[in-house]
Amino acid sequence: MGGNKDLEKVEEILKTLDSLTQQVCEEEISEMLKKVAKREYGEKWRENIPEVLRAEIMAFDFMEDYQNSKTGWGTYFGPMFVLPNKEKRAVEVPSIQDITPSIINYWEKRANKSRHPILKARYADLVWDFSEKVKGVKPSYTMAVIAIESIIEIAEKDLHKYQINVITKLRRALSLALSLNDKELISKVKDTIIAYENKVAEDDKPGLWGFSFDLLLKNKNVQLTPEEKDRIIQDLEERLDRFSKSPNYDFWAAENAAIRLADYYNTINKKEDVKRVILTYGEVLKTGVSIQPSAQVAIVWLTKLYRTYLHYNLKDEANEVSIEIRKLGAKANSELKTIEASVTIPTEKIEKFINALIDGDLKTALLRITVHYIPKKREVIKQIEDLKKEAPVQFLFTRLIKDNSGRTIATIGPLGEDFDGHVISQISQNMYYSSLFLRDTIAALVNKFNVDAKTITDYLYESPIFGEDRKELIEKGIEEYLNRDYVVALHILIPQIEALIRNLIEKIGGSIFTQSKYGGFNYKTLDSMLWDENVKKVLGEDLTFYFRVLFVDPRGWNLRNNICHGISPPETFNATRADRVFHSLLCLSLIKERGTNND
Repeated sequence: MGGNKDLEKVEEILKTLDSLTQQVCEEEISEMLKKVAKREYGEKWRENIPEVLRAEIMAFDFMEDYQNSKTGWGTYFGPMFVLPNKEKRAVEVPSIQDITPSIINYWEKRANKSRHPILKARYADLVWDFSEKVKGVKPSYTMAVIAIESIIEIAEKDLHKYQINVITKLRRALSLALSLNDKELISKVKDTIIAYENKVAEDDKPGLWGFSFDLLLKNKNVQLTPEEKDRIIQDLEERLDRFSKSPNYDFWAAENAAIRLADYYNTINKKEDVKRVILTYGEVLKTGVSIQPSAQVAIVWLTKLYRTYLHYNLKDEANEVSIEIRKLGAKANSELKTIEASVTIPTEKIEKFINALIDGDLKTALLRITVHYIPKKREVIKQIEDLKKEAPVQFLFTRLIKDNSGRTIATIGPLGEDFDGHVISQISQNMYYSSLFLRDTIAALVNKFNVDAKTITDYLYESPIFGEDRKELIEKGIEEYLNRDYVVALHILIPQIEALIRNLIEKIGGSIFTQSKYGGFNYKTLDSMLWDENVKKVLGEDLTFYFRVLFVDPRGWNLRNNICHGISPPETFNATRADRVFHSLLCLSLIKERGTNND
């Protein structure tokens, strides 16, 4: 693995690393190695360095406790970065593909030879983690032992620069000891975890306490003495008590203590203690809310408390919180600020676009309009991917969706956790942007063909899902729509669309009923029908998503629920919404029986 001179240079570097006395982390070790590599081998050192130095740098570039399963490695360690290359293909740095059997053998030698615990722990754990994947053989038992004992020494001697990283390492050491089923090692790691928390815990740094509870008390494979259990619980109780009396109102820290305690008391059926610790946390949070100037922030905090109360079956307390949330709604709305942006589109371009849509006869124009204004999920996904590249920060946080009263009706989580939520939200926004064009397109269609309610109804009824028993209602709804009485039109047409989906399910042999608690049968809701796999097959992914956004999803327009439940304010009964409901009728008219000329 390199010539004699190269090996001598690397040996000098390794001696320096082994004799480090200051606190250090793996990233700093990697940078030290790269600095020497650049000095000794020039700007193109990555191409020129010997394999031993490459193996050393790689060893400290891997990220431990890698959480991203998309790499497909199935290992504890993962790449530090995943970046696109010139061909826009994802490149992992470092990659498991770069590890050779000789590098594994080299790391094993270094694990046995090195003196510094941070070095030994990293080399040994890499061998333990990658040997079977790279060499096809299981690693030596001693590699896991070296890793465990080195991590214990790191914690005991405070050798690592970052305490939070030591906690991660202790979690790894416990996992390795349990996998070996070595009772002596398990006991040593247990003692080290308890001792380390006692040494580093600070009330205002929640990440540095509570891990003894998480790693030991919650782990059925770890044997704790009654005294150790009591001490861990007592520490949490004392912290919660301090948080409840502190003038800082640190409810995040109070929550960290209270949730752990509540979960523990739940397991031993101490319901009163569960209630006590959760209410203590609740009082800390509510005190913080009382001095919080922003109603929007206060609502976020109280919503979290509301869900916590419900989770622990404190329904009365949850109802009280919901009343406070509603009271804050109006104030939260007043804090919102309008952000405007304008785009100029030449009139001739709009006219050309609309004329292209309504070209030909009426049926052709209706079909073209129908297909064009159905949101395309693949296009929206591409749009989100492009937006993420331009402004990634906006996709990292949870977004709240509020109604006119300030009530939070839904949340959209970070992109990695709630991709569908972002797709629905983006489709919803796109529908608003395109509403002006849809309005003008329908107006141009009506003017060109002198369209009336009967003409449209006859066109719709070429689809078999339109039942004769509702023809008069549908025609009346379309007539009111064309007359611009959108209040009447929306109230008539939206329930008919729900009935049309039921007709569709019956046509394809599905069930439209659910069991009633009174012994009979209820009709399925529109939301549940749109999740029916057979309905999704008939409508297709794009149309199913569109209908969910338009009618039943609170992250979208949610017209069916808002209008039929009396939630929509008067100003929302407008042309924008009515146009989309009319368009949805046109979409349903696309459904034809197999074997017809229109199939």
